Amino acid sequence: MFKSVKINNLRAITELEIDNLDRINLFVGQNNCGKTTILEAIFFLVGQTNPKLPINANVFRGLNFFSNEYWRSFFNNMNIDSDIGISAILCDTQKEQRLIIRPETQKQTPTKPVSPDVISVDFQNGNSKPALVTNGLKLIFTNSQDPNTEETSTIRFDGNQFYTDDIKKSSSGVFVSPSTRFDWKVRFGSVQRKKRIDELISLLKEIEPHISDIRLNEVGILEAEVGLSRLIPINLMGGGIASFLSIALAMLDMQDGIVLIDEIEVGLHHSIQEKLWKGVFNWAEKLNVQVFATTHSYECIKAFSSCTKSSLFSDQSRLFRIEREEDTFKSVEFDATDLAISMEKTWEVR
Repeated sequence: MFKSVKINNLRAITELEIDNLDRINLFVGQNNCGKTTILEAIFFLVGQTNPKLPINANVFRGLNFFSNEYWRSFFNNMNIDSDIGISAILCDTQKEQRLIIRPETQKQTPTKPVSPDVISVDFQNGNSKPALVTNGLKLIFTNSQDPNTEETSTIRFDGNQFYTDDIKKSSSGVFVSPSTRFDWKVRFGSVQRKKRIDELISLLKEIEPHISDIRLNEVGILEAEVGLSRLIPINLMGGGIASFLSIALAMLDMQDGIVLIDEIEVGLHHSIQEKLWKGVFNWAEKLNVQVFATTHSYECIKAFSSCTKSSLFSDQSRLFRIEREEDTFKSVEFDATDLAISMEKTWEVR
């Protein structure tokens, strides 16, 4: 598990350090304060040298197209002159992991105009020095436990296709976003192989008591047994079931890993959010999973606080309010006691 994380030059965040991370971590704050970016930073670091993760993060944000500005979207103020830096201290070993992300460039050879209507890269004073064009990212991972070893990988875009080099490790984390709520097929298969479907159904019964079985049909759609004459696609059972299922599958599939949940309250009525948090708390301890989540919802924070008071593991939870003033970022920490007092006195913590 991570004890602290530091982020430099990623998206809107210029510099931010968050200490005292615990097993369950909830990030709150105003819009554009960097909550989702924090999850992305941890996602990239957990993946170490998997260059596909930044692309996935953009897809989660709805940026599933390519333009000349694509690579700049990861850098603060779209400025590629400074590298992105993400580092974390591990709880058990106190060792540091560090990931550097920098732009990959290639030379663009200028050519002379072949006619007045065809213009290429201009020559200046007869000098044919090639221009540098950003066409990808390079990831560099180091670990203080083995300081002499450096792992690298690259991703680039060429000819309408992404290419990757030197992927060495798979990710031990999973990112659940509002845009991936119905992305169940692969994860359900993994949970099924681990014989944890009964645990999954047990949680879903909290909000839909009639569910007695879940199956994956021949076209990759999850269907539930709810006592009707035939199975019903879970997609048709409402956003609450979808959100519960996405988070439950992620938790059950990521034992000894990290689960990141953006906007955890999406699709959930406030009356069932406490049930979700109880499941998250129980599974995080049972499966040794570290959880990072974001929310805008006061009801979600209230449900989180209620679970920290009733859980046996309340000392393993933290809420962090991310504050931004122009280009300065800081985190304000609330442990279970601080949060309970704040909620009781109706102080604003979002």
